[in-house]
Amino acid sequence: MSENSYVIVVGNEKGGSGKSTLSIHLAIAYLYAGYKVATIDLDGRQGTLTHYIENRIRHANNNKLTLPMPEHLVVTPSQFSNKKSSSEDEQQLNAEITDLKKEYDIIIIDTPGTFSHLSNAGHKNADILITPVNDSLVDIDVIANIDPYTKNIISESQYTNNIRYIQQQRAELGKDNLRWIVLRNRISHIDAKNKREVDQILKLLQQKIGFNYISGIGERVVYREMFLKGLTILDLMEIGKEEITLSHIAAKNELLTVLNTINIPLKNLNK
Repeated sequence: MSENSYVIVVGNEKGGSGKSTLSIHLAIAYLYAGYKVATIDLDGRQGTLTHYIENRIRHANNNKLTLPMPEHLVVTPSQFSNKKSSSEDEQQLNAEITDLKKEYDIIIIDTPGTFSHLSNAGHKNADILITPVNDSLVDIDVIANIDPYTKNIISESQYTNNIRYIQQQRAELGKDNLRWIVLRNRISHIDAKNKREVDQILKLLQQKIGFNYISGIGERVVYREMFLKGLTILDLMEIGKEEITLSHIAAKNELLTVLNTINIPLKNLNK
């Protein structure tokens, strides 16, 4: 096993929360920092992370660029829905992760925006779980049910209960605690009541549930533009073929905040 290897799972049972964009940015950041990185796409149906990496390879080849690339795997669930196939899916994923740990320092797993046994198996392997949450009161219910009038917590969500169960299992097996980071994503640059309420509720949930809360990643056109080229904000800085704007610098600083919270040594990335 690679010494001090980490498994980072990017998980949220809501679609459209920015999991794949975050996953590729983390993977490329750690590659630039000198780590050996592997990525696993568990969302075979949507395959956004896989498409992102395919676009990256194509763009690099067409433009004769040398871009850092993760080792990438796609693990798809069985076509059958029963306990036996779910167990076999989990065994397959566990075996893939065990093999990757022999060579890679960091393994990043992108999960689908819905519950599946395969996604749950990915969460069980996490040393660090990052849950991106869109800057909306609607999206907070992936963590807890909130009273729409008082904004008080009615109950924890099924997703949160599942994370608690995984944490309990890890403790019983003598494993290190699962570190859970909730990342407020796609933050509007316009001040609004909704924006302030989301921040207040997530701070309250942080105290009640015990995750680390980061606020967060801004809503930027550059993220959508980079997808077709398979690029990340750090690539734009490194390649040097595009004008670097204040928005690019702000995006890089937001990414560095996330990386610093994850707390895997960044080596030369803070330059």
